[in-house]
Amino acid sequence: MKKSNVIIGIFIAIIFIVLTVVLLACAVFVVRNISVESAVASEIISEDDIISSSGLKIGKSIVSINKSKIISSVEKENPYVRVLDVVRKFPDKIVIKVTVRTAIMSILAEDSTCAVIADSSLKVLDVISLEEHLSSGATKIEGYTFSIPEEGVRSLKGTTLDYDSDPKGVLLRNIAQAAEDPSLDLSGASFLTFFKRISIRSEENSLLALIETNTGVTLVLDTSLSIGVYEQLYMCTFVYTSDQVEKDLTKGYIALDKNSSTIAYKWMEDLD
Repeated sequence: MKKSNVIIGIFIAIIFIVLTVVLLACAVFVVRNISVESAVASEIISEDDIISSSGLKIGKSIVSINKSKIISSVEKENPYVRVLDVVRKFPDKIVIKVTVRTAIMSILAEDSTCAVIADSSLKVLDVISLEEHLSSGATKIEGYTFSIPEEGVRSLKGTTLDYDSDPKGVLLRNIAQAAEDPSLDLSGASFLTFFKRISIRSEENSLLALIETNTGVTLVLDTSLSIGVYEQLYMCTFVYTSDQVEKDLTKGYIALDKNSSTIAYKWMEDLD
């Protein structure tokens, strides 16, 4: 009986010590300095706007800050900003590390009244008119659209399109993510300057992505194949950039060679 009382007493003492340490930490380690560190120099990044939208306040406990909430708030209010990390620097400093998102594609609304500018993760960076969509230098997307919510299209700004529920959206995101891979040779061009238009269409048991380049030739990806989007895009761009392959980059298609006994891609004037 005495032994159990001792154990209970020790347990209570430990809890008391832990609570005391936590309370002291909350009282002593308070935010006195908030700064922003950017991975790139850009006029898009405003330190004042980022700090203001973070919800951080001077005098708030540095221990109790919610990183995920800060990231969500900053990225919602500043669509072109991507938060890399929120760092506590004891005793009193918070550093918000950011970089800039790259606008790469323009996606039409379901009713074709407007469009959104999005990055490779399909995060909406801006909302534009139909006229702006048509004249935009961003890669045009066809075959995948989005629905305008009841709150209005402006409410989408700073959010990510719900692509998971649409196989075409998943394919589009996979293409955009694959194109960001540095091992993919785009002849020194960026997504914007390499891809002019991406058209996604439904086939009998698959989806076909026709990726028109700015030189004129179209890369063809097929979800029914046993290899993934990245592998297909890699082979297409290999043919595109190779000096060993006969082709005309101003027209035609780079697609799977259906007559080959192995998985191989070639240039062709027309699709079979």
